[in-house]
Amino acid sequence: MKMTLCHLTGSLKGRTQYFDTDSISFGIGGECGIVFDETKDSTVCPVHAELAVEDQSPVIRDRSGQNALLINGQRSTEAQLKDGDLIQFGEGGPLVRFRLLCDEAPECKPWKHIVEDSRDIVVRTPHPRSMSAFYLTRHLLADVARYGSLPAKIAAAALILVPMLIIALLGITTYRQYQTARASEQRMAELVGQLEAGRLTSANLEQRIERERQHAAELSRQRDELVATLTASLKEQEATRRSQQEIQAIRRQLTTLEGAQKFAEDIVRRFEGGVGLLQGGYGFREKETGRPLRYQGFDPRGNPFLDKDGNTLVTTDGTAPPVVIYYAGTGFLVDRVGTIVTNRHMTRMWETYEPAQQALQAGFEPELRLLRIFFPGTPEPYTLQLLGASEQTDLAVLWTDRPPAGVAPLALAPAGETPGVGEPVVVLSYPGTFDSILARLAKPISDEILREGAANSVRLAEALARRKLVRPLATQGHVSNVSPEAITFEAGGGGGSSGGPVFDKNGRVIAVNSAGFTKVHGLNLGLPVRLARDLLAQLRVPVREPVRHSTEGP
Repeated sequence: MKMTLCHLTGSLKGRTQYFDTDSISFGIGGECGIVFDETKDSTVCPVHAELAVEDQSPVIRDRSGQNALLINGQRSTEAQLKDGDLIQFGEGGPLVRFRLLCDEAPECKPWKHIVEDSRDIVVRTPHPRSMSAFYLTRHLLADVARYGSLPAKIAAAALILVPMLIIALLGITTYRQYQTARASEQRMAELVGQLEAGRLTSANLEQRIERERQHAAELSRQRDELVATLTASLKEQEATRRSQQEIQAIRRQLTTLEGAQKFAEDIVRRFEGGVGLLQGGYGFREKETGRPLRYQGFDPRGNPFLDKDGNTLVTTDGTAPPVVIYYAGTGFLVDRVGTIVTNRHMTRMWETYEPAQQALQAGFEPELRLLRIFFPGTPEPYTLQLLGASEQTDLAVLWTDRPPAGVAPLALAPAGETPGVGEPVVVLSYPGTFDSILARLAKPISDEILREGAANSVRLAEALARRKLVRPLATQGHVSNVSPEAITFEAGGGGGSSGGPVFDKNGRVIAVNSAGFTKVHGLNLGLPVRLARDLLAQLRVPVREPVRHSTEGP
């Protein structure tokens, strides 16, 4: 089987290699069939990959031991190659285009391939835009001279006689490409600005924490006032010898308040260890080239450069860090082998965010760059893999290969049971994410964490986990409506509540929190646990059946 490799980047850039063999290896070791320069290609391993012909099909396998083989931008341990596939040896390493040739193909390179390869080499080579025409012409002529057919070489010689015409034509094309690229970058800058509208800064995070503290204090004050009012009323009624009915009514109200508090406290005590803070991050890359969308740079305080309109400056060139949009939510453990249930949008956040959708329409595709979970009491995060997501409902199942030790998984309510309207519920989640967690800490501690995290979502989460301060918040409410596809309940929520378990009075998960109603404060939508059971069954994940245990409640 005849095959060719065109090196688009790396120490072998510009070379096209022909081979007709059943097996060939890649690496920096001398025993490899294709040897890269270890001083220039630092991401390449001694034996990085091996290509073999199996059943008349070329198959490439990762031999690096580091999961460092990328096919068309995606990490892969084994892949069947197709004509035109892009092979990369390590993140940012040498990029090679693979091509298949028929057995009768001549030992020369088609003009179409020469043009495509030269263009892609120039695109991936850092250079001033004004020099694009020069570099493209140089690569075209070099490729024709080395690999072109005789007619192609004659044509190239003729073209050398009219360089000014070529330069003029390419100059116009380059200028148009430059204008198109500038317009695309400007559009993406506007979209990234919208996507990062919630980007953390130290100042606004401190303000949000203070508002959260004031809100929590106000709720506590209102509850204390209600208890004090009811207690005083009870004493007054008893002193004036009012009817037993009035006295019993007040006692019932006090009992309800106390029972609700005990209900929530018991749920937290028993199950908080299995409810984790889920953190994700995604970016974008060009569909055609696979190049990631990057920041143009950062100021001394670590903030991205902005244009005159306040939009984040982005580019697909250079080596600055890629743009990553961070988000957070909740996930909960359902077995002892590391299976976690959450919302589907927690793994595909770009599907539910309009600016992200516009970025996709502009010729970019999403790339999940971070997905991990922090469980209470554990100082390190757990990396997550997606087992599967429902296409019909907002549910997903994740997995970590090292589940937290000693943490009891949450029990799912039987699929056939339906909660009644008015029944009490408790939601364990991370509403407000960092706001609510930091607001529950003493100010000196939260200030110390803020200084350490520097308003960076990744560092803030890690700083909280190291101090074992990641703990979910319990919000109480009642079921307000039940349908086959949704359970509506009244309970506080907010950003970060997505994916949180909704418990009934028996300590069983009856729903997965999915969304809040923006026009009705405190009203939330949960997906019945039956739907989660269905997805787990589709993925062949055994479900732990609950043991009947009534939690004292109102």
